Amino acid sequence: MQILFSTIDTSEMFAERNGKFPDAPAKCPHKGCHAPVKLRKHGFYKRYLVLIGFSGIIYIRRYLCLACGRTVSMLPSFCLPHMQYGVEVIIMALLVAAKHMSAKYVGTKWPERPPALSRRHIIFYRKRVILNRVRIQFALNMMSPEFVPLKQIAGDSDWTQNFLKVVTCINPPQFNAGYHNLTGHSFMSLHNKVA
Repeated sequence: MQILFSTIDTSEMFAERNGKFPDAPAKCPHKGCHAPVKLRKHGFYKRYLVLIGFSGIIYIRRYLCLACGRTVSMLPSFCLPHMQYGVEVIIMALLVAAKHMSAKYVGTKWPERPPALSRRHIIFYRKRVILNRVRIQFALNMMSPEFVPLKQIAGDSDWTQNFLKVVTCINPPQFNAGYHNLTGHSFMSLHNKVA
């Protein structure tokens, strides 16, 4: 299980193990356990991360539940579970592709393009946002009533562009952590059900 937490530390700080992780959860978050036992630090694991201006290994803190024996990983808010590109890269790449109306532009000509980001990545990310539209809209409605009008936009392309502008205003890592805390999933993971 992975839990996202908001942080102001940079990826470089986590690469050097100087990033500040939150305290261990006071009870086990695993389904079927929820033991009221504070989890114990259980080391780190390495994870490859690509951001604009950074690509490399960062360290992720793990915690162990003494009751059920399962672990929990604490991911900084700029990471997406199971994806090597950070949330800001994905949001910015989708915005640039929408602005230039071309995924190929991002994959070949975008000056800030991180290593190995291709047209296929952009198409995949865009499709995933569209497939998760209902769940994303639900989370935005829960975060603030000012995002409710987004629901009225009919076309997927127009909705996606407006969603990306909203997320950029909120701050992508902050949205990512808020979304994960509300739904228990990443906004890029494929889950078609809202509840």
